[in-house]
Amino acid sequence: MKFNIKIAAIITLFTSSMLIVITGILLYKGHQHLMMLHITDSAPLIQHFDMALRETAMWSLLVLIFVIIVSSVIIARGLTRPIQEMNQFALQLVHGSRNLSIRYEVDDQIGQLGQSLMKLDRTLDEYEKRRKEMTQDLAHEIRNPLASIKSYLSAFEDGVWTATPERLHSCVEEINRLIVLVGELDTLNDINNPMFKVTTNEEQVAKLVEQSVITLASELLERQIQIELDLDQNLQAQVDALRLNQILHNIIKNAMYHVHENGVISIKLHSKAEHFQIIVQDNGIGMTEETLKKIFVRNFRNESHYYGSGLGMTITQKLVEAHGGSITVKSKQNVGTTFTIRIPFST
Repeated sequence: MKFNIKIAAIITLFTSSMLIVITGILLYKGHQHLMMLHITDSAPLIQHFDMALRETAMWSLLVLIFVIIVSSVIIARGLTRPIQEMNQFALQLVHGSRNLSIRYEVDDQIGQLGQSLMKLDRTLDEYEKRRKEMTQDLAHEIRNPLASIKSYLSAFEDGVWTATPERLHSCVEEINRLIVLVGELDTLNDINNPMFKVTTNEEQVAKLVEQSVITLASELLERQIQIELDLDQNLQAQVDALRLNQILHNIIKNAMYHVHENGVISIKLHSKAEHFQIIVQDNGIGMTEETLKKIFVRNFRNESHYYGSGLGMTITQKLVEAHGGSITVKSKQNVGTTFTIRIPFST
């Protein structure tokens, strides 16, 4: 049974029941009062008057029930029309339609539901666009190293090249790029999970910073980049050691790709009133205004300077925010870039 028919049936049943009860009371009380008059030799008169009263009540009841049924149907249609519109809207969303509109604009609970559905429509449309963009970007990112590996292996197979250590190392680097990309995707999926939380413990932050530098020591030496540390060794805070290492790894790695040989990356760790801050500064090539605005945007890459997946800085920002902190960046071309991380002592 359709919803509007159910509403009409409920209204009709309730109203008709009340009307029948009221009519029955009126007939009973009217007959009772006529009998109380005790008019002599007036039995036929009372009988005819009682009959006229019953017929009038019966016809009135039938007319009123008819009016009630018609009114109930009209009212039910009016009440359920916006609900049916919302239902059709939701069904269209499920089937992939986007950028829809709802005609019901009354500011009530149903109208608010409609506004929520329209907001959901816009959100789904935005997510759909992002998903397509991400799929295209990932396909591009994965295709390049796979194409390189295939070309190397084909050359080895056809005897065009010999498998020298340098060429095999190039293949390994391309494979490592794929591994890093998959790892970043896994991390991003974890972070975007509503249940994601950092696991914090009381840590000596200076040691965590030093460990992050040590893990990149070979690359820093290879690029002949100097590291200057100014760390408060007594600073302790509630942080997730694994995630903080990941934050610093991404920022230092980003700095490495922007610094020339013999460049300098300085890392400072100091405490403030209710938080501590880590400042990572380099004297590299800096960033353009466009890059500075989009550095934390997902899938954004500065192709001319840094060949990455476009996910590292997005992950970094989300991990800092998961600690209840914030991250800012300042940069000037041909001068350098400064990242400032602020994290409260108690997350």
